[in-house]
Amino acid sequence: MKSAWTVWGATGAMAGLMALAPAGAEEPPQGLSGAVAFSFAQARGNTDTQAVTGDAALEYRPGNNWVYDAQLGFVTREENDNRTEERYDVRATANYFWRPEDYFFGRLEWRQDKFGGVEEVFIPSVGYGRVLIDTEKHKLNGEVGVGYRFATLSDGTDEEGALVSTGLRYVWNVSENADFFQNVQVQWASDNTFVESETGLTTTIVGNLNARFSYRVRHNTDVPAGTRNSDFLTTIGLEYQF
Repeated sequence: MKSAWTVWGATGAMAGLMALAPAGAEEPPQGLSGAVAFSFAQARGNTDTQAVTGDAALEYRPGNNWVYDAQLGFVTREENDNRTEERYDVRATANYFWRPEDYFFGRLEWRQDKFGGVEEVFIPSVGYGRVLIDTEKHKLNGEVGVGYRFATLSDGTDEEGALVSTGLRYVWNVSENADFFQNVQVQWASDNTFVESETGLTTTIVGNLNARFSYRVRHNTDVPAGTRNSDFLTTIGLEYQF
C-alpha cells in the first residue's frame, strides 16, 4: 500500500457553504437502495501479482425522518504469493432530518490497514449535516461533527482523543448515462490529522450495471518512522446499483 497502483475489471470549507440553500428536488424513494462495486487484476511473469477491491454502499429510508446508510470496502494485493496490502473500511450512520435540508447524524467508523502506519482506527461521532445543493444535475452535502478516536499504530503505540471532522459529498449528473463524484473527509485530532479524497466517474453499461473509475488518496500527518504518510489507489471495475 506504500505506492500507487491500478486494478482492472470489476468530506472542508464548510462555513461559507452552510449559508447556501438547496433547490428543490424529487423526494428519494423509500426502502433499501445501494450499489456494489468490484475490481480484480492478475499479472503473471517475472512478478506474479493479484489485486482485488470491493465496495458496497447501502441506504435505507423507512418513510419517516430517519435515513440509515452504511459503507463497506476492502483492498487486498499479493505479489509472488506474499500479501503486500490488506485494508478494510466499515462505516454506519443514522441520520435524522428535522427539515428536508438539515439533519443530525450519529456514526460509527472502523478502519484497518495491516500495512499502513495507522493500523486500526475506531471513531464514534455525532454531528450536523446540510443538503447544500439538490437539483437534477448537482447534489452536494456538507457535514461537521465531533467524535472520539481510538487508534493503534504499526509500532504498537495506542492513541486516543477527541476529534473534529468535516466532510463534503458531491455528485454531478454529467449525462443520462454518466455521473461524476467527489468525496472529501477531514478528521482533526490532537495526535493526527486524517484526510481522504475520492474522485470518480460511473458510466452505464446496460441496465443497472455500470463501469466505475475512482482515484482515492489517504493522508495521515503523523505516522511511525519507516511508513509513508500518503496512500494512493486507482481502481477501474464494475458497479451494480439497486
